[in-house]
Amino acid sequence: MVDLTRKYDVLVIGGGNAALCAAIGARRAGASVLVVEGAPKFYRGGNTRHTRNMRCAHDAATDILTGPYTEQEFWEDLLRVTGGETDEELARHMIAESKDILGWIVQQGVRWQPSLGGTLSLGRTNSFFLGGGRAMLNALYFTAEKLGVEVLYDAEVLDLEIADGMFLSAALKQGDGCARITASTIVAAAGGFEANIEWLRQYWGDAANNFLIRGTPYNRGSILKMLLEKGVQEIGDPTQCHAVAIDARAPNSTAASSRGMIRWCSASSSTNTRSDSTTRARISGRNATPSGDG
Repeated sequence: MVDLTRKYDVLVIGGGNAALCAAIGARRAGASVLVVEGAPKFYRGGNTRHTRNMRCAHDAATDILTGPYTEQEFWEDLLRVTGGETDEELARHMIAESKDILGWIVQQGVRWQPSLGGTLSLGRTNSFFLGGGRAMLNALYFTAEKLGVEVLYDAEVLDLEIADGMFLSAALKQGDGCARITASTIVAAAGGFEANIEWLRQYWGDAANNFLIRGTPYNRGSILKMLLEKGVQEIGDPTQCHAVAIDARAPNSTAASSRGMIRWCSASSSTNTRSDSTTRARISGRNATPSGDG
């Protein structure tokens, strides 16, 4: 039974791959962790439950990968698919950190299989989950709960209390009841807004009215919106609110004095920024977990 009156070391908002990896990493470092998942238990995991593989840099062939995939090649591929609209510092950090994931995630109970039929072009670059995304999620949840991570399902975050750049608490709605959770650190891993047709229409126009949401219906961007609004309050000019960074390091890290600090990055603070309202969430953390078929 989740104790909503206690103060947790780490509050993780979201229930997919990134959220579970952050929760497991924090718990293994000795932190008390609560995961808040907006979906019911059966639909937990966001769009992670619909994926089937993960792309990580590696220096040599493995039991399931046919050859090396260097950091430089990964960077060049990312640059091509984004058309150059890429934060190089963040991307290169993610790519370098991804090299540890292939082994680390196996230690958390996830199993790999060789590339699937029809995907031979990905046999060198993409690692496929045995059983797909749901099997991978089930393994991560099993490990997290065994370690003592607490999970609250069907819990919608209604508001984030932030003052002077510091996270204080989150207001939750679960069923007919509401509660406020306090924590020293927040990890926002709640996905994007793939299921929010109204938001998609702003970028795709009327064509978005014909979009079919084949993934999770729970990724509606509410957490992203809250963080962006808090950023506007902090720096004043909404056109300069380009990205949000939340220190998600474990409480016993060398940077413990800065935990909970939220940093608002202006559009001029990084390279390759865009002048429109597209945003990038820059979240610091040990385990970068890029996933998907791309």
